[in-house]
Amino acid sequence: MANQNYFNDAPIQTPEDDRFGIDAFAQALAQSITNIDSPVGVTIALNGSWGSGKSSAINLIRHHLGTSEKAGSLKIIDFKSWWFRGEEALTLAFLQEINATLAETADAKKLVPRLSRILLRASPVLGPAVNVATGGSWGVLVSRSMDFVQTFFPEESVEEIFAQLSESLREQDRRYLVIIDDLDRLLPDEALLVFRLLKSVGRLPNIIYLLAFDRNQAERSVARRYPSEGPHFLEKIVQASFDIPSPTQNDLNGAVLAEIEERCGSSKDESELLRFMNVFYDAVSPYIKSPRDVTRLSNMMAVSWPPVADQVDKADFVALEVMRLFETSLYNSIRNLKDQICGTRSSYDEKEKPEVLLERLLGPLPEARRQTASTALERLFPRFENTRYSDGTLEQWEAQRRVCAERHFDSYFRMTIGEDTLRSEEIEELVQGAGNAEFIKDKFRRASLSIRKSGTSKVPILLEELTIHSIRIEEEHIQPLVTAIFEIADDINRPEDEDRGILGIGDNYLRIHWLIRKLTLHRFDSADRSGLFLRACEDAQLGWLIDFVSSALDEHNPRADGSSSRPAEMCLVDESHTARLKGMALGAIEAAVNDDDLLDHPRLPYILFRWRDLCEDNPADLTAWVSEQLLNDVGVAKLAKAFTSESWSQSVGDRVSMKKVGAAVDSLGDLMDLAVFRSRLEELEQTDRIDPQLQTDVSVFLKAWRNKEQDKSRRASS
Repeated sequence: MANQNYFNDAPIQTPEDDRFGIDAFAQALAQSITNIDSPVGVTIALNGSWGSGKSSAINLIRHHLGTSEKAGSLKIIDFKSWWFRGEEALTLAFLQEINATLAETADAKKLVPRLSRILLRASPVLGPAVNVATGGSWGVLVSRSMDFVQTFFPEESVEEIFAQLSESLREQDRRYLVIIDDLDRLLPDEALLVFRLLKSVGRLPNIIYLLAFDRNQAERSVARRYPSEGPHFLEKIVQASFDIPSPTQNDLNGAVLAEIEERCGSSKDESELLRFMNVFYDAVSPYIKSPRDVTRLSNMMAVSWPPVADQVDKADFVALEVMRLFETSLYNSIRNLKDQICGTRSSYDEKEKPEVLLERLLGPLPEARRQTASTALERLFPRFENTRYSDGTLEQWEAQRRVCAERHFDSYFRMTIGEDTLRSEEIEELVQGAGNAEFIKDKFRRASLSIRKSGTSKVPILLEELTIHSIRIEEEHIQPLVTAIFEIADDINRPEDEDRGILGIGDNYLRIHWLIRKLTLHRFDSADRSGLFLRACEDAQLGWLIDFVSSALDEHNPRADGSSSRPAEMCLVDESHTARLKGMALGAIEAAVNDDDLLDHPRLPYILFRWRDLCEDNPADLTAWVSEQLLNDVGVAKLAKAFTSESWSQSVGDRVSMKKVGAAVDSLGDLMDLAVFRSRLEELEQTDRIDPQLQTDVSVFLKAWRNKEQDKSRRASS
């Protein structure tokens, strides 16, 4: 992996570099700065802790202000306050920056030096030697040289000069933005001086200040120096204060995974990938809380990975690097416990029980971090788990070069260096606009195109927030809301939004079911609810209509024991309306057949089986349609693609699930002659009559079908 950008801790410069959602915030703030009318020393603060992305936000704000700067309506100046040490040096530097900023104005060029001289003369003690650059070349003022200043600069009124300077600046058609970043680097008294300068000298027309600092740290400094002021000190100086947006854990996870792949390569073996992701979610992700954490881990791996790349398991390596970085004392403890934490419980005559040792290791940690550290240790060292492993497990760990294998333990210690919710305003907009069908459809369509780094869209978030806030939606708004969602349900049911694994909750169809039940079951009686859903079904998209009708009908079907599947008052629609629903579903399928849309529907298999169920004893239309497709090369290929399944398996203890490609042929004989279908597929596999992509779909389906047959044969013979 050549040309890696090692140790890049620099803030980002452009929106393209933004991985944590800062740019939208920066763009909005830049627009606000552009729109400020007649500013007089307006001070805007960016608040954030160390590593939260303050400098990156400032760079992005500068980027979005570029148009105004090029047009000449705005001039941006950087005041590097942390270049100077001592209050006098900071004062002189600030005055110098003001003068350099305004020197192009003739009046200001005269007034700023005059104002500066008076302020300098009033200053207590200058440092040993400070170069004064305001107002031209003044030379060097040496300690105890104030008599020199008083001799050559006559007394003038600060108020008069300041008023003249303000008037001069007020008449200009250009504004100035002074950016003061990294105030956190200053000593407390120096930072407080900058605030005082802004409050006094800095209160000038057409000047805006943008500061970046940790507000909590600043308030602690104020409390120590000015205990009576408290938070009011900053409130008198800062007119608008904004917190840097915190990245979501998903975004942080994505950034870390990208860095790991760049530094350490990707996992190609499925079992290796499965274990890596399990370790990642338990031992890595919980410790990554800021963009700076991502960078620190990446920089550490840049040094520590290359020497051991072929000697260690990648998942264990990354987890231990995280521990080295964030749990240093724990890391130092376990490196000396090889004979007590490697292997399994059954492998040793234990002098100290694993649970006792674990408690001893976790004891020095803060209570809030103990559970996370415990889970991480259990992932890395199965001896801490209350599990008995089968014969051959140790050999397997040896082959994988796991840290829990005593033979490989030391390899991990050879180096000694080391992202969903909506904004409250958007939720309010969604709730208040629920009665506007066009607004809802537009909102969801936009959400389906808003793809996050995880690959999922914002649709699940909108549906979940509507469900959470359903009680706040006005009763008269429910009909247009439900109707709007029914009209676009197929469009917003993205496969990528489906949750995987045992903790997953399904797809957007299921989220819609939850929403409509939450909206209607306790607010409408059976008759009104039935009418509401029947009206919504009139313009519902095909896939969702079949899904909804099937669910509504199933609620009235008796269970195997003869009991009702759901109490009548809890059913979506009254049983008296089920016949009409069935007719609506069959009518929609017939319309799709006539329009040649059915074959390309993403939910084709489900629709075909439900079509069969809806037809009951007379599936003539279904049989005719399927037979027609088997005569057509494209129809056969598209059926193959439609019945190529993807399953996601997840074993107990795994944090992630794995995808398997299969051929969904178990019940396909209910729809068609399988022998004819197989024959047509094998014929197409050997020809080039169809599009290459369709031929690939045929090959994938046949391979999965053959694998299924081989697995079945092996099971039968074993």
